[in-house]
Amino acid sequence: MKTTIAGVSVWLALLSCPVLSASAATPYVSGSAALSMPRDSERTPRSYDTGYLLTGAVGLDSGLYRLEAALGYQKNGINNSQRTVSMTTYMGNGAIDLGLPLASLKPYITAGAGLADVEEEHDNGSIVGDTVFAWQIGAGAGFEVASLVTVDLQYRYFATTDPELADQKKYTIDTHNVMLGLRVGF
Repeated sequence: MKTTIAGVSVWLALLSCPVLSASAATPYVSGSAALSMPRDSERTPRSYDTGYLLTGAVGLDSGLYRLEAALGYQKNGINNSQRTVSMTTYMGNGAIDLGLPLASLKPYITAGAGLADVEEEHDNGSIVGDTVFAWQIGAGAGFEVASLVTVDLQYRYFATTDPELADQKKYTIDTHNVMLGLRVGF
Protein backbone atom coordinates (compact mmCIF):
# COMPACT_ATOMS: atom_id res chain seq x y z
CA MET A 1 0.00 0.00 0.00
CA LYS A 2 2.84 2.40 0.82
CA THR A 3 4.39 1.86 -2.60
CA THR A 4 1.06 2.53 -4.31
CA ILE A 5 0.67 5.80 -2.40
CA ALA A 6 4.25 6.80 -3.25
CA GLY A 7 3.72 6.08 -6.96
CA VAL A 8 0.46 8.00 -7.12
CA SER A 9 2.05 10.93 -5.24
CA VAL A 10 4.92 11.18 -7.74
CA TRP A 11 2.48 10.97 -10.67
CA LEU A 12 0.27 13.71 -9.19
CA ALA A 13 3.32 15.89 -8.57
CA LEU A 14 4.24 15.58 -12.24
CA LEU A 15 0.71 16.53 -13.26
CA SER A 16 0.81 19.62 -11.07
CA CYS A 17 3.82 20.97 -13.01
CA PRO A 18 3.06 23.64 -15.60
CA VAL A 19 1.00 22.17 -18.43
CA LEU A 20 2.74 21.77 -21.77
CA SER A 21 1.71 24.35 -24.30
CA ALA A 22 0.64 22.57 -27.47
CA SER A 23 2.27 25.23 -29.64
CA ALA A 24 5.64 25.01 -27.83
CA ALA A 25 5.77 21.22 -27.46
CA THR A 26 7.16 18.76 -29.99
CA PRO A 27 5.00 15.67 -30.61
CA TYR A 28 6.83 12.34 -30.61
CA VAL A 29 6.40 8.60 -30.87
CA SER A 30 8.55 6.09 -29.01
CA GLY A 31 9.07 2.39 -28.67
CA SER A 32 11.02 0.30 -26.18
CA ALA A 33 12.02 -3.28 -25.50
CA ALA A 34 12.93 -4.39 -22.00
CA LEU A 35 14.13 -7.21 -19.84
CA SER A 36 11.43 -7.72 -17.19
CA MET A 37 12.53 -9.13 -13.83
CA PRO A 38 9.56 -9.66 -11.47
CA ARG A 39 9.97 -10.08 -7.74
CA ASP A 40 8.44 -13.12 -6.06
CA SER A 41 4.83 -12.69 -4.98
CA GLU A 42 4.60 -11.64 -1.33
CA ARG A 43 0.88 -12.20 -0.83
CA THR A 44 0.66 -15.80 -2.13
CA PRO A 45 3.93 -17.75 -2.56
CA ARG A 46 4.93 -17.73 -6.20
CA SER A 47 8.08 -17.02 -8.13
CA TYR A 48 8.27 -15.60 -11.66
CA ASP A 49 10.80 -16.11 -14.46
CA THR A 50 12.54 -13.23 -16.23
CA GLY A 51 10.56 -12.17 -19.27
CA TYR A 52 10.17 -9.34 -21.74
CA LEU A 53 8.31 -6.04 -22.04
CA LEU A 54 7.43 -4.09 -25.21
CA THR A 55 6.02 -0.55 -25.10
CA GLY A 56 4.90 2.11 -27.53
CA ALA A 57 3.92 5.69 -26.73
CA VAL A 58 2.82 9.00 -28.21
CA GLY A 59 3.56 12.21 -26.39
CA LEU A 60 4.52 15.86 -26.23
CA ASP A 61 8.03 17.11 -25.37
CA SER A 62 8.48 20.70 -24.15
CA GLY A 63 12.25 20.32 -23.73
CA LEU A 64 11.98 20.10 -19.94
CA TYR A 65 8.76 18.12 -19.40
CA ARG A 66 7.26 15.25 -21.35
CA LEU A 67 3.74 13.82 -21.14
CA GLU A 68 2.74 10.64 -22.95
CA ALA A 69 0.16 7.91 -23.34
CA ALA A 70 1.75 4.45 -23.49
CA LEU A 71 0.61 0.95 -24.37
CA GLY A 72 2.69 -2.00 -23.18
CA TYR A 73 2.79 -5.79 -23.23
CA GLN A 74 4.74 -7.88 -20.72
CA LYS A 75 5.08 -11.66 -20.43
CA ASN A 76 6.74 -13.77 -17.74
CA GLY A 77 6.71 -17.47 -16.92
CA ILE A 78 5.80 -18.82 -13.51
CA ASN A 79 8.76 -20.70 -12.07
CA ASN A 80 8.56 -24.53 -12.06
CA SER A 81 5.37 -24.65 -14.17
CA GLN A 82 4.11 -24.28 -17.73
CA ARG A 83 1.97 -21.29 -16.67
CA THR A 84 2.61 -17.75 -17.86
CA VAL A 85 1.48 -14.31 -16.70
CA SER A 86 1.03 -11.55 -19.26
CA MET A 87 -0.04 -7.94 -18.88
CA THR A 88 -1.34 -5.36 -21.30
CA THR A 89 -0.79 -1.93 -19.75
CA TYR A 90 -2.42 1.43 -20.48
CA MET A 91 -0.33 4.16 -18.84
CA GLY A 92 -0.19 7.94 -18.64
CA ASN A 93 3.44 8.94 -18.04
CA GLY A 94 5.30 12.12 -17.26
CA ALA A 95 9.04 12.82 -17.36
CA ILE A 96 11.28 15.64 -16.24
CA ASP A 97 14.53 16.09 -18.19
CA LEU A 98 17.41 17.01 -15.89
CA GLY A 99 20.12 17.76 -18.47
CA LEU A 100 21.30 20.98 -20.01
CA PRO A 101 19.12 22.11 -22.94
CA LEU A 102 21.95 21.96 -25.51
CA ALA A 103 23.65 18.76 -24.25
CA SER A 104 23.19 15.59 -26.32
CA LEU A 105 22.93 13.36 -23.19
CA LYS A 106 19.88 14.15 -21.03
CA PRO A 107 19.16 12.28 -17.80
CA TYR A 108 15.52 12.20 -16.69
CA ILE A 109 13.12 10.89 -14.10
CA THR A 110 9.73 9.46 -14.96
CA ALA A 111 6.51 8.34 -13.31
CA GLY A 112 3.20 7.06 -14.54
CA ALA A 113 -0.13 5.53 -13.60
CA GLY A 114 -2.83 3.58 -15.39
CA LEU A 115 -4.40 0.15 -15.75
CA ALA A 116 -3.03 -3.36 -16.31
CA ASP A 117 -5.01 -6.25 -17.78
CA VAL A 118 -3.29 -9.21 -16.09
CA GLU A 119 -3.86 -12.69 -17.51
CA GLU A 120 -2.57 -16.04 -16.31
CA GLU A 121 -2.53 -18.93 -18.78
CA HIS A 122 -2.87 -22.33 -17.11
CA ASP A 123 -1.33 -25.63 -18.17
CA ASN A 124 -4.61 -26.69 -19.84
CA GLY A 125 -4.79 -23.49 -21.93
CA SER A 126 -7.49 -21.75 -19.88
CA ILE A 127 -6.95 -18.08 -19.05
CA VAL A 128 -7.86 -16.24 -15.86
CA GLY A 129 -7.63 -12.45 -15.86
CA ASP A 130 -8.12 -9.32 -13.79
CA THR A 131 -7.83 -5.57 -14.48
CA VAL A 132 -5.98 -3.63 -11.78
CA PHE A 133 -4.44 -0.22 -11.06
CA ALA A 134 -0.77 0.06 -12.14
CA TRP A 135 1.97 2.60 -11.51
CA GLN A 136 5.65 3.03 -12.27
CA ILE A 137 8.65 5.21 -11.47
CA GLY A 138 12.03 5.29 -13.12
CA ALA A 139 15.10 7.10 -14.30
CA GLY A 140 17.10 7.05 -17.47
CA ALA A 141 19.13 8.95 -19.97
CA GLY A 142 18.40 9.93 -23.53
CA PHE A 143 21.16 10.38 -26.12
CA GLU A 144 20.28 12.54 -29.11
CA VAL A 145 21.67 10.72 -32.18
CA ALA A 146 20.14 13.12 -34.74
CA SER A 147 17.79 16.08 -34.73
CA LEU A 148 14.55 14.90 -33.02
CA VAL A 149 15.87 11.30 -32.67
CA THR A 150 16.82 10.05 -29.19
CA VAL A 151 17.99 6.66 -27.94
CA ASP A 152 16.75 6.01 -24.39
CA LEU A 153 18.22 3.69 -21.76
CA GLN A 154 16.16 3.53 -18.59
CA TYR A 155 15.23 1.61 -15.48
CA ARG A 156 11.58 1.38 -14.39
CA TYR A 157 10.03 -0.09 -11.29
CA PHE A 158 6.50 -1.20 -12.22
CA ALA A 159 3.83 -2.44 -9.80
CA THR A 160 0.12 -3.20 -9.70
CA THR A 161 -2.49 -3.61 -7.04
CA ASP A 162 -3.00 -7.33 -6.29
CA PRO A 163 -4.77 -9.14 -9.16
CA GLU A 164 -7.00 -12.13 -8.41
CA LEU A 165 -5.76 -14.97 -10.62
CA ALA A 166 -5.30 -18.72 -10.10
CA ASP A 167 -7.65 -20.42 -7.63
CA GLN A 168 -9.20 -16.99 -6.90
CA LYS A 169 -6.12 -16.02 -4.86
CA LYS A 170 -4.56 -12.58 -4.94
CA TYR A 171 -0.94 -12.23 -6.07
CA THR A 172 1.51 -9.36 -5.91
CA ILE A 173 3.12 -8.27 -9.16
CA ASP A 174 6.00 -5.83 -9.30
CA THR A 175 8.88 -5.82 -11.76
CA HIS A 176 12.26 -4.27 -12.35
CA ASN A 177 12.59 -3.37 -16.03
CA VAL A 178 15.74 -2.40 -17.94
CA MET A 179 14.62 -0.73 -21.16
CA LEU A 180 16.20 0.33 -24.44
CA GLY A 181 14.12 2.56 -26.68
CA LEU A 182 13.93 5.04 -29.51
CA ARG A 183 12.05 8.36 -29.43
CA VAL A 184 11.35 10.26 -32.65
CA GLY A 185 9.91 13.78 -32.72
CA PHE A 186 8.10 15.37 -35.65
